[in-house]
Amino acid sequence: MNIKKLEGFLDKAGIDTDEIKEELKSVVQEEIDEAKEEVKGKIEEKFSDEGQKEMVRKINDAIDIPWISEKYEEKIFNGIFNIVKGVLRKIF
Repeated sequence: MNIKKLEGFLDKAGIDTDEIKEELKSVVQEEIDEAKEEVKGKIEEKFSDEGQKEMVRKINDAIDIPWISEKYEEKIFNGIFNIVKGVLRKIF
């Protein structure tokens, strides 16, 4: 439906379209904020110390760099993990 037609119809009916727009904007923003908080919680859960240990272990098991020791690989993967965690926390 054409928005201008809808606005014209609502104006004829005596309905304030600006009020509807502001209310809709407010409701949508609340939903966005709730979704961000939910995602942030999941990120915190997955990127906890325990989650980090599990992810780094799985990555380390899956990727073998023959000329680097396992301990050094773990340090590299922990560094990458911390960078990704920091970026995600900054975003959310």
